Amino acid sequence: MKIGTHDYETKLRHAEEFIEKGNKLKIVLQFRGRENAHKDLGLAMMEKIKKDLETMALVDMPPKIVGRAVGMTMSPLPAAKRKRKFAKIEEEYVEDDDSDEDEDDSENEGDEPVTSEETGHAG
Repeated sequence: MKIGTHDYETKLRHAEEFIEKGNKLKIVLQFRGRENAHKDLGLAMMEKIKKDLETMALVDMPPKIVGRAVGMTMSPLPAAKRKRKFAKIEEEYVEDDDSDEDEDDSENEGDEPVTSEETGHAG
């Protein structure tokens, strides 16, 4: 049950991609250590997953506790009824223009070349 929001969204994005291909989905939460004492939190997490994926899939087997895990299976909705919630945002890469280099070149235009003696550098 210890999962960050970004990790959760990434998992659901992958689940949506899997369902988009027409595959069934099996979700399993494994309890470790003290998490076994709070299986109700695992069931709550499964309900949240079920709610978040309701626009993509139907629940075949509702969340069920089996030993140290909670499992659930889902099957995809018909292709026309599927709507993704966690689709990856495609961002366009924009390069910075090299205006800084142009400014440096324009400062030295018309000036005499700077020698190493004036700058204090050997070489």
